[in-house]
Formats: sequence, C-alpha cells, structure tokens
Amino acid sequence: MVLEQVQQELDALAVRLGRSLTIDGVHGDLIAYSTQRDDVDAARVSTILLRRVAPEIREWEQRHVAADATDPVPVPANPRLGLSARFCLPLRRRGRHLGYLWILGSELSGEDRDALRRADALADLLDVRSRVGSAPGREVDELVGRLFGESRTEAGAQLAAAVPGLVDGTITVVAAVAARPGRGGARPLSAAEFSALAGALTPVLRAETAYVGAHVTPAHAMVVLHRRGLLGEIDEVVGKCLAGEVVLGVSEPRPLDAALEARDQALAAAELAALDPALDRHCDWSGLGPYRGLIGGQDDPLAPLDTPMLVETLETYLDLGGDVQATSARLNLHRSSLYYRLDRISRLLGRDLSDGLVRLDLHLALKIRRLRRR
Repeated sequence: MVLEQVQQELDALAVRLGRSLTIDGVHGDLIAYSTQRDDVDAARVSTILLRRVAPEIREWEQRHVAADATDPVPVPANPRLGLSARFCLPLRRRGRHLGYLWILGSELSGEDRDALRRADALADLLDVRSRVGSAPGREVDELVGRLFGESRTEAGAQLAAAVPGLVDGTITVVAAVAARPGRGGARPLSAAEFSALAGALTPVLRAETAYVGAHVTPAHAMVVLHRRGLLGEIDEVVGKCLAGEVVLGVSEPRPLDAALEARDQALAAAELAALDPALDRHCDWSGLGPYRGLIGGQDDPLAPLDTPMLVETLETYLDLGGDVQATSARLNLHRSSLYYRLDRISRLLGRDLSDGLVRLDLHLALKIRRLRRR
C-alpha cells in the first residue's frame, strides 16, 4: 500500500529530525502523521482528531506559504488558533502540487535541512498515490452519477469518504454538451461518442488535483471538481470524443449537499451557450446575464445600488435606449452629472453599461422589480 510506504518514510524522517511531522493534502485532508512529541500544539491535535485541517487554521497557514516554494517556509505562531511556529515544505512532482509537509518548531539547522531532502521520497510516493487514487476511478464516477440522482444524500456521504477534501470544501460542476452547427442548440451524443467520452474523462483527468469524477449521459457529461479550473483540459478531452463544436457550462462553487443545484446551474449555462452564440463557449452560470432573470435563477442584480436616485437614473437611461441626451433632458440633468451617475452605477454593480447583454440583464431586472410590486 502506498500510504503504508508514506507512513514509513515520514516516521523515519521524524526520528532523524527529532520533530513532530504531518502531511496534509492540498485540500486540507490529513494524509499521515508521525508520533507526536512534546512539541505538539492544540492545532496539531485538532487536525489529527478530525483527520483534516480546520478552515481557520488552513487559512492562516496558506496565507504564509506559496504552493510553489521549494525550501521550508516559516509560518509564525498564532496563539488564538492554538498554533505554534512551524515550517512548511510543499511537496511537488512533475509540476504538480501534491501536499504539505509540516515541521513543528521555530528554527531549522543545516542538518535539519539536509535531512529534509528525504522529503523527495515522500513527494514521489504522493505522486504515485495521486495517480493510483484513494478510490478506484470507476467507483468515484458511479458515486458522482448517484450524487445527481435520488440517492444523492447517501452518495454524497460515500463520496466525501472516498475523496479527500470534500467534507468541508465546495465543488464546482462543469457540464459539457455537443452544439449543433451555428450554435443551433444542444444535440444528443451518438452511441460512439457516448462510449468514447465515458471511457476518456477520468483516465485522462484523474491525476489533476482539482478533479473529482465524471458522469456521462447520452445528452451531456458532468464533471465534478474541487474548484473551478481544468476547462481547457476538459474541453480537449471532450473535443476529441465528440464531433463538431463543444460548449461547457460552469456552476458557482457549492457545498457537496447542494450538488443538484450546481448541476442545474452548469447544465443551464451549457445548454444556453449552445443556443446563443453571444455567450462564451465556456459559459459560467454567473455570466448568463438576462437568462438568469428569465429562468428565475439569480439574486437581485440591482441590490448594490444604494439610492433610489441611481435606480431611477439607470431605468430612465435604459428605457431611452442608452441615449445620453434624451436621458439628461428627461431627468433635467447636466450631461456631466449624468455621466457621473452612470459611472457610479457601473462601479457599484461591477458591470459594463456599454455591454448589450449587461444592459438587457439590468433592464429586465428593473421591470421584474416593478412587476413584483403589483
């Protein structure tokens, strides 16, 4: 077993250093720990008992450690978190970040640093572990499929147990669909496409740290990720299996127990991108603009506007087709004052008012507000 070899290497290194050591995964899961000595602190005890790093501890540690560091990095103590000073050595192989080796203490001697070269063996073993996986890829893919079905609660618990980092983390779902020529909507997969895609996603992508698993149906593929990313890689795999154009829809990050909501977001984004060439081929749920209002799937985009005056200004401007002269006359404003208000609106909303889809989204939201006051 790879984990047994990791444990043996870690124990040998701990003896040589005379320190308490742990290895955390990139998602905060505890991979292995040595015998803990007198230097152990409350944060370390908590991690061992919970088998994962508490979010507030992880945030403090990651604030001080760059994942691409090649030498031990000092992390200062934080008494509020029960965390004493320590060093972190990111473990990497073949350009991939595989985990963190943690060494308690505020100083490292030259001999200690020489001993840490033994961590190369740990990185090699973690590389093997990431490719072999803690659960077979087919098993995880089956759980991903069930996650979107009627037994999703049970499947979610089993998936969290099988995949490190899912207990406290969020997931992002990516939906891939085949688009008809000219973005004429999504089309079903042929039998050959379905077979090729079902057999390609996990074997190609499972070595990526962001990848969890995939579920393929005759209509689409769903990929579950620890975090947003891998769009280029997913696109490449899907593109090799399907004929014609491929579009991807991306959900917002959601907790594991909201996987169904994430799936619906991703699928809506993909299917709408397959219908509308104005949308990006890699389309985020957050980038659907007016479509989110039409399908009832967005919070009020006007909420950041802090005065009724700005709401009135925006609605008048949009009602008049973005005509500055007509808007100035309607509101009895000097043009410079109108431009100031429009700039403030744009900054508060974080939206570009020169974008046609943004204008449509905001105009629709304004009219929905009025409709709800009936």
